[in-house]
Amino acid sequence: METAIERNIDNKDRRRFLKLAGIAAAGGAITLSTACQSTSKKVPSIDHSLSENRFWKRVQEQFIIDPKQVYMNIGTTGAMPLRVLENYDQYNRVIARHPMGFMDEMDWDFGMNKQRELLGKQFGCTKDEIIFTRNTTDGLNTVLFGLPFERGDEILLSHHEHVSALSPLNILKDRFGVVLNEVEIPVLDLEESDQVVEAFKKQISHKSRAILFSHIPYKTGVRLPARDICKLARDNGLISIVDGAHCSGMIELDFREMGCDFYAASGHKWQCGPGATGILYIRNHGDNLPLLWPQNSCLYQFVSQPVHNDRSKISDISSLFGLRGQENYPALQAMLDACDLWEEIGRGRIEAYVCELSSYLKKRIKQAFGKSASLFSPDIPEFTSGLTSFNPFPDVSDQKKIEEFVDRLKKEMGYVIRFTEFNLRKGDPKSTYASRISTHLFHDQKQVDGVVEAMYHIWKTM
Repeated sequence: METAIERNIDNKDRRRFLKLAGIAAAGGAITLSTACQSTSKKVPSIDHSLSENRFWKRVQEQFIIDPKQVYMNIGTTGAMPLRVLENYDQYNRVIARHPMGFMDEMDWDFGMNKQRELLGKQFGCTKDEIIFTRNTTDGLNTVLFGLPFERGDEILLSHHEHVSALSPLNILKDRFGVVLNEVEIPVLDLEESDQVVEAFKKQISHKSRAILFSHIPYKTGVRLPARDICKLARDNGLISIVDGAHCSGMIELDFREMGCDFYAASGHKWQCGPGATGILYIRNHGDNLPLLWPQNSCLYQFVSQPVHNDRSKISDISSLFGLRGQENYPALQAMLDACDLWEEIGRGRIEAYVCELSSYLKKRIKQAFGKSASLFSPDIPEFTSGLTSFNPFPDVSDQKKIEEFVDRLKKEMGYVIRFTEFNLRKGDPKSTYASRISTHLFHDQKQVDGVVEAMYHIWKTM
């Protein structure tokens, strides 16, 4: 039987979809015709008294994304809001004008105390527990190479981790004899958070020392039960290390409430700050604080003067890891500006909007493609994130087909997404491929409808 989508699409030519892409982009994310106009446009204010539609329209006017495309790959990198972009330019000009006096003008002090205090308040911790990093990779390397792992120590990780974690983990394996135990987490049959927790619990042994996992794995976009996994680690005397690359700026985070020991996150993805910015949480309150040695510090012997790195004698452990020589202060301040804008909008409100839009996308995919598509991101509130991964083709191991699908979607329809590769089950002989779509605060339902119709059109021609 012919579906509604087929009736709407099959009789339309390609030009209609190109027009649709342009309308969707203009309607949801852009009011400027070219990026060069940004400096002459007044940055719209955030007004919570506006209706829901007008409010998000006002938020979307903060961005200057190319109106010729609908950018839906925030999982790779975000886009700086106009306010942040213009401030970033001014910060660079301040430093160019006063190379040695800029810290006074920008209100930065030695140790970045004020900035860390502001950042900590936004993420549920204190200034002594949070530092600026270059990205999630930098944070994970800081933690993994700073913990005193020994030969035979076991680290549990999911079978869907990013190379940013896998690379330092494998160095630990090859250099020190650390054992890596990949835990298979459920994908297509995921229904309850207990399934994920139980998968890790079954693999804990007397050799286990830590659990590392992605809060939101980039491959499927499913939100894992971070608090429950961290509690499992704590109850078994293990260290919890969380890769939160896809969380800061997308979902509301409270590190103390989560109960993790370490949490590495990005500043340039969903938080929409400049490149090479990120944050790292290092738990510094409570019992059983993990020993952590600085691996990239220029002031270790001067700051806090720790004796044998005794945590009980280090009141501000972040200072040991945050002072690493010259920093890109304009970029860090611009990331803080992006964080302040998110606070102004409301992080809880952003999370609700992003997840509702993502849920709408999943429903539209099911409506359009029916049972022919494999949806790897369950439409269940506790697992929903701004990332949606699916494959519309019967053979999910066909890499060339999904690459062509993603490429044509950009070139012919103007929608920018990406594809991911993973194993559905640990040890699968063939990889599974999926298109991955990011929905964020500068998108709307019209754009979601547009990308689904465009994907359906490409799929029908393949």
